[in-house]
Amino acid sequence: MYFGMWTAAHILVIGYWLGTDLAVYYLSGFIVDPKKPTAVRMFATKAMLILDMVPRTALVLTAAIGLTLTAGMGLMPALQPWLVVVWVVSLAWLALTWTVHRLGNTALGRRLGQVDFAFRLLVVAGGIWLAIDASQSGGLVTPAPWLSIKIALLALSIAMGLLIRIQLKPFGPMLAKVAAGTATPADDAALQHLMAMVKIPVWVIWIALVIAAVLGSTKGVW
Repeated sequence: MYFGMWTAAHILVIGYWLGTDLAVYYLSGFIVDPKKPTAVRMFATKAMLILDMVPRTALVLTAAIGLTLTAGMGLMPALQPWLVVVWVVSLAWLALTWTVHRLGNTALGRRLGQVDFAFRLLVVAGGIWLAIDASQSGGLVTPAPWLSIKIALLALSIAMGLLIRIQLKPFGPMLAKVAAGTATPADDAALQHLMAMVKIPVWVIWIALVIAAVLGSTKGVW
């Protein structure tokens, strides 16, 4: 029952991650469409930012639940006594994520955003290390090729999320022009190009999540 509960939670979290990401993707089309009224474009932006918190939450929970499952399956026995710490750190990370969202573009919000960015870099590095560890014997993780690939894919998803943050730095000033009604056709074209570039790492995240989900469901053959 314990294992089944965490497995179900893992699947549901990934499902919510993908589902709301699709909604965010759809709303982005309204934001960059100069034919839409400004009020519609701004409403789509607000809705997108709110919905985007679901994938951000799902990412943190996916990592925590994944580690819990890995320990429960006996693939990382040394982690079992430390699961409480894993969840405390994960919930603190989740609280930081929501705090950054709530504070927005304030001075404190930007500083905490930098802390969150740095922590995610550490998680990516840790994920790469665990992926390598799981691919060979004698390490912390029991050798399991499917798990090694799955961890690497999660690390890739987090890295792509950081890339999106970097790409979206010009988004605020661009959107300000739209809100003020001063955006020129060139500004709209630049905004469309920006969102088109952001979609590339988004697609990478989707592909990585689907592959990771398949690997998790077919682990018995690896």
